[in-house]
Amino acid sequence: MKLTGASITRTAENFKKIGFRRLGAATCFVTLVFVAGYSLGDKDPPPSSFHDMIVNHADGLSALVTPDDRRVKALARELKTPLNAYLYLRDSVAFDPALPVLPAGEIAEQKRASCLGKAVLLSSLYLAMGMNSNEVRVVTGEVEAGQGILDHAWVELEHEGRCLQQDSTDLLGRFSFDQFRGMAYTNAFIRRESYAFNDKGLAIISRLNMMRGSGHPVITKGTP
Repeated sequence: MKLTGASITRTAENFKKIGFRRLGAATCFVTLVFVAGYSLGDKDPPPSSFHDMIVNHADGLSALVTPDDRRVKALARELKTPLNAYLYLRDSVAFDPALPVLPAGEIAEQKRASCLGKAVLLSSLYLAMGMNSNEVRVVTGEVEAGQGILDHAWVELEHEGRCLQQDSTDLLGRFSFDQFRGMAYTNAFIRRESYAFNDKGLAIISRLNMMRGSGHPVITKGTP
């Protein structure tokens, strides 16, 4: 058989097509094995995407603070003072960090709560006792504890001319009502602050969004 330039070209093209088909089959095989490895547990699952993350909306957080709930109102009448409310949260509501946060009235019934749940009930009690929303807020942030870096929540209360930071859990210690004034708690324990909220709204905490130059954002009706 005499090889011409055209026949050599056609032969090369045929080999190329066969090679591509084999390469495609091999690629499909490797891909199936790779995917099967994931499905059979041979590989770690891929990292969580944005859509797998828990998203807390501002309205949802504010709805947790319920000073008008009948159970919160009844407890506030029983406790009578902010000091008694704080001591009640610290000593009579069990701290369970594994619990999901619930509205304040349900926490009052269950008497068990996470740090955020305790802060939600305490702030609701303060408001039910007649304090203004711009004097009470739940604050969240990151704290360095024995287990590593954890999300945490506490309450800020403006009371009798003082700004008090209050943690009614025993995560970092057992604290008194007015142990931390100004930014003392934040300076002692908090790695980074995130946001503050109450029954009126939510505010992101930043150096440009501080309350009277010495605390956290004031949250009042109409705050986005």
